Amino acid sequence: MVVFSEEEIDALLGEDVPCFDLTTYLLGIGKEKGEMTFSARHDMVICGTEECSKLFEKFNLKVKKSLPSGSEVTAGEVFLKVEGLAESLHLTWKVAQNVLEYASGIATKTKKLVNLAREVNESVEIATTRKTFPFGKKLCIKAILAGGALPHRLGLSESVLIFENHMKFLGGLDRLLEMIPELKRRIPEKKIIVEVNSVENAFLSLSSGVDVVQLDKFSVEDVAEVVKFRDQKFPDAKVAAAGGINETNIKDYAATGVDIIVLTCAYFGKPADVKVEMKKC
Repeated sequence: MVVFSEEEIDALLGEDVPCFDLTTYLLGIGKEKGEMTFSARHDMVICGTEECSKLFEKFNLKVKKSLPSGSEVTAGEVFLKVEGLAESLHLTWKVAQNVLEYASGIATKTKKLVNLAREVNESVEIATTRKTFPFGKKLCIKAILAGGALPHRLGLSESVLIFENHMKFLGGLDRLLEMIPELKRRIPEKKIIVEVNSVENAFLSLSSGVDVVQLDKFSVEDVAEVVKFRDQKFPDAKVAAAGGINETNIKDYAATGVDIIVLTCAYFGKPADVKVEMKKC
């Protein structure tokens, strides 16, 4: 589970409510008791209910119903319900709706991508890049987890992924491949991943003992060729396909037998449409 701190929850509210709710104050309705429900206007995978519940509880709103992130709901289904004073309902309303719509949009798109890929390759894993939208990393990661994917890399500190730009400072791929045994010795608990841009370099990398070869912007046919070579020569290695993979072609890439599909497009899922209703109790 992705954990948001109290400070992060406070910051979400602070962006929308820097001081107080002027409208509710002027109308004099703040102490009235009411109920607020959140429902799906279309089928979706919901995400962000835990953070919204934390927000509600900070304002003494009682959470009557809250389905967990990752739940699949149908159009019209209520997945979150709270009760309390009108001033608290209005303070938290739009912040919660915003979190739910963005996170659920990403989760829903991620689930679609995962389902498409696994229709043709049950064992393939979908991994999302670290190109999340600025200041929104935790919410993006929570949403793709809810949709059934995994983060490819949470950041530079936790994985070894060698790009062509690294090789330029080393003197090329040949020099890098000479270093693979030493890299494995120095960091034995990590996988060594090398991104390549040609079939020939993929073959060379697999032959050198890399754990994962990442194919950048390869055609489906070239990915299939690399997977076939891997299966015949180095069955313990993994093959990842990356670059330009989306809903229109993910099934084709998955059908090659690739182990991992790395993509960014999940983060650009259209925000879900969440209906919010209030009533006086």
